[in-house]
Amino acid sequence: MEKRLLTPRIYTAIIFSALFIQLGANARQAVSVCPEKTGWGADKISALERQLRQCEDKNVIEQYINTQKKRSTYFKIFKRDNIEACDNLRAALYFLKRDKNSSEYKKTLDKLNSLITKSGFQNDDYNRLEVAKNLYLECQWYASAYEFEELAEKGFECAQCYEYLGDIEQKINKDKTASLEYYKKSIEIKPDNASALFKIATVLYNTNRSDKAIEYYSRAINLTDDPEILKEGMVIFTRAIKSKPRNANLYEILGTTYEKTGDYKKTYELYQRAIYLNPRDIFLKYRLGGLLYETKQYPQATRVYDNILRDNLYESQIRAGKAKSLLALGQTNAALKEYQIILAIYPDSKQAKYGIYEIFKDKKDLDYIISQFYPLNDKFKPTSEFYTEFAGLLTSLDKNNDDSISLYKRAIELNPKNADAYLKLYEIYELEAKDKLAFDLIKQAYKELPDNEEIKKVFFYLNKDKGEKKDQLALNYLKNEQWAHAIKMYQQIEPKTSQVYFAIANCYKALKNYPKAVENYKKSLSMEGKHSDTYYSLALTYLEQKSPKLAQSMLLKAIEEDPKNVKAIKLSNYLRGQIVTDLLNEAYNYYDKKQYEKAINIANEAAKRYPQDAQVYYYRGIILEAMELYQQAVKDYKTAIRLNRSFGLGYYSLAKAYEKMGSGRDALEAYEKYLSGNPREEELIKEAEKKVIELGEKYY
Repeated sequence: MEKRLLTPRIYTAIIFSALFIQLGANARQAVSVCPEKTGWGADKISALERQLRQCEDKNVIEQYINTQKKRSTYFKIFKRDNIEACDNLRAALYFLKRDKNSSEYKKTLDKLNSLITKSGFQNDDYNRLEVAKNLYLECQWYASAYEFEELAEKGFECAQCYEYLGDIEQKINKDKTASLEYYKKSIEIKPDNASALFKIATVLYNTNRSDKAIEYYSRAINLTDDPEILKEGMVIFTRAIKSKPRNANLYEILGTTYEKTGDYKKTYELYQRAIYLNPRDIFLKYRLGGLLYETKQYPQATRVYDNILRDNLYESQIRAGKAKSLLALGQTNAALKEYQIILAIYPDSKQAKYGIYEIFKDKKDLDYIISQFYPLNDKFKPTSEFYTEFAGLLTSLDKNNDDSISLYKRAIELNPKNADAYLKLYEIYELEAKDKLAFDLIKQAYKELPDNEEIKKVFFYLNKDKGEKKDQLALNYLKNEQWAHAIKMYQQIEPKTSQVYFAIANCYKALKNYPKAVENYKKSLSMEGKHSDTYYSLALTYLEQKSPKLAQSMLLKAIEEDPKNVKAIKLSNYLRGQIVTDLLNEAYNYYDKKQYEKAINIANEAAKRYPQDAQVYYYRGIILEAMELYQQAVKDYKTAIRLNRSFGLGYYSLAKAYEKMGSGRDALEAYEKYLSGNPREEELIKEAEKKVIELGEKYY
């Protein structure tokens, strides 16, 4: 069969196909864009990593370690790039740490620590975690895994570290089930980690263990409102129902998924089907009642609850659901009766107590409300402990601090040695900035309980500076992830420093109140002394708000303030790759429609914004070539090659452009350089080899 030459259209399509594989396909759909490894030994590292993904051969590991160590020296000495040098050492240490007693491990670790110290990089646990995350984004799996493993061993953010290690195992291990060990460790530490649960389910499902996968999918879906997880869950359970159409549990979970997305019509249909298949499932009927209540179908909800209670008289949750529906229908006495029945069966039911409180709050006083708890029990008399527990219930729900204060006071009156009541009331006074009341209360507590360690601690603590006290209380709330309480404490500190605004912003960020977080980060930055870490945190907040360009601008400021802020540099490089890819995709869309003027305008914008990115010049070269501006295209191809010596496609396209200009000798040299770089594009290799023969006969 006669071999045909590639047409310009075909060769361009192949080039773009190869490039988009290299870029991580379409950036609008990609999770991350992994930059190509560059510099001395890059091709060898990539080849060794491919081998390691197939099998961890001892010789390959040794070659990998040695190459990474040599690359570290190369970047440190020749490129003056200490960040890359550190990453090379981390990748080597991932394998070396398997024998921490070896001299090679100790020497390599000493080199890394020495380089970090000399470079002035921050190396506390928080910064190491951020660096590890950014290494993951850069697809530097082994270097990233090294940091996550080290942090997990130290006990720092273990659940998060193990989840990332599971993700990395998915990338580097041919056996995808190897990641399960890490994901399971993550949920052992944090059982409500929906993301890790979902990943376990996905691994099990993809390895044909669908029954077990369903269990984990169910747990994940019940714990999250993440639209991506819910969307995937719909696909999985719809598929599962097709193979097991009489499995009531599948309909229930799929119904829950739709309920979380707000599609109540579909939810109702699925719950009804599940109940039809399993009419004895009272929990499912309770869910159906809850759905009817949420959609304001109160009579129907009441009927569902009554249906369950016929055979399950002692189900307190069902009675509480019925009480809420009755209350919504205006049947206050009937609702009260249901709560009283619950308390007759379960005297300590917080749900029933709170339900009665909700009926009468702002209408009746506390004595009347409490009298309704046990109307048939003439012997009931509230104790100090009862008042403390009821006050704690209201406080935990952030309901009516005035009533909570009154209840704690009653508890103390009945028992002046009730330490818990003193301490809880003190917290309320502090949160409400009632400093004198807080001080007087603790003085009284110390007088009554001088040997109580907690009260003693607070009493002596009160002699500290007021701002310092508030700061310490806020830190205690932060440790318990009580973000709203921490904000209240920080807001009482005057005058507010840059650090106080920074702490408030972090709390708002944890609460996902991103506008407030941004506002307070900016207040922190407006004060004397701009901090690199504040810009970095602001960048992360903008990322949460899906604003990568604003995030990138903050990262650049973070780097400007501290050129040694590694986590900011790494995240900036990652984001730059994403933004560049978005721009190039947009340019290519116009290019593909032959709208070259629009394509070149976008490419020019990309070059202006990212003058050191080789891919930008390469793409612009292709557009210029299509516009028959060959000299300009050649200039851009050369710039791309200068910026990235391992950019093999640059030589191929340069050769093509030279041919179109009639510079055959230059084209021959470019084709030869392309072939000498171990290219992978089969069609282009064949074409280049043929051209070398043809042009070689002419010029040699």
